[in-house]
Amino acid sequence: MLKSFRNNNIIVQIIVVLAVAGLMWARSFAHPISTPAPGGGSLYYWLTGALSPLGSIILAFVLMLSEGVLLTSILYRHKLIGQGTLMPVLFFVIAMSLGRPALTPVLSGTLFLLLAIEQLLLTSTLLSIGLDKTFGAAACVGLAMLLCPTMAVFIIPVIISMFNYSLYSWRDWTMFILGLLAPWILVETYYWVCDEMFYRNYLLLYTLTDFHLRVGGTLIQWIVSIVFLLLLVLGILRIMGMSRNRNINFNKNVTTLLLFTIGSVALAGYTRLFPIAACNYAIPFACCTTYLFIDSGSVGSVSFGRHNKEIWLNILFIAVVLFFVVANWTTPLIS
Repeated sequence: MLKSFRNNNIIVQIIVVLAVAGLMWARSFAHPISTPAPGGGSLYYWLTGALSPLGSIILAFVLMLSEGVLLTSILYRHKLIGQGTLMPVLFFVIAMSLGRPALTPVLSGTLFLLLAIEQLLLTSTLLSIGLDKTFGAAACVGLAMLLCPTMAVFIIPVIISMFNYSLYSWRDWTMFILGLLAPWILVETYYWVCDEMFYRNYLLLYTLTDFHLRVGGTLIQWIVSIVFLLLLVLGILRIMGMSRNRNINFNKNVTTLLLFTIGSVALAGYTRLFPIAACNYAIPFACCTTYLFIDSGSVGSVSFGRHNKEIWLNILFIAVVLFFVVANWTTPLIS
């Protein structure tokens, strides 16, 4: 199976991705959640309130696949992986599907988070329009917060990324602040006209201060979480090892992607799913785990080498995918 993801066999890859996604979402389709997941913003509840439980699951499934494809296309365009592999989509699907997959604020806000990453990465190659991209990245984070207020934690990675791209000018910071505030100015104006400003802002404050750390969970949930984090850490180490042989632009772009792990850690404190909320780490997990299995030669590094090592790597790849699929089926459904 790993060979198909390395040899650009798109048809087989699509079948594998859809099969894994279908298996991990099967129980959610059979028993859809009747009420929207908590922790969302007013825009999230407005979008989900008119949906039936089955319609919500279908929308979430399509949105998840679309976000996985968007992440992969971003990696393609910025030459962070070779073209033709859908491995990032596969691992993004796995991360977003652990537990009881549904239309959640995190899943909804991740769409705009990916668009923010795209704007940031473009600043490394289109410096002449860097102000536009700075505004766009901040505005996308602001839109993500309208769907999932706790995504405010990703403001910090965006700020650090601006330093990473040497965006020190007062114009850059002015555009960043204006971009971040623009969606909220529109929303607050609407609340003021509808005489709902106090009530909506009270709910927002309650959501942002409802921070907690989950220490419970079943044995299988802890095992899944440990394996998930192990793959994430090993992927980060793998990328750090590869970065020594790459150019500055590659390293800056990879650093920007890894910085979003910081926001993922903070966001985990707001999630009541697994001991480790995998959906929060979907973007860095998809990127980092891909580098564990992808053919290094496709991104300009040293090839994995010996044939026997390839065999074991293929076995490990299949075992990882099957492990998460089986784990999802053995985890009790929680409404």
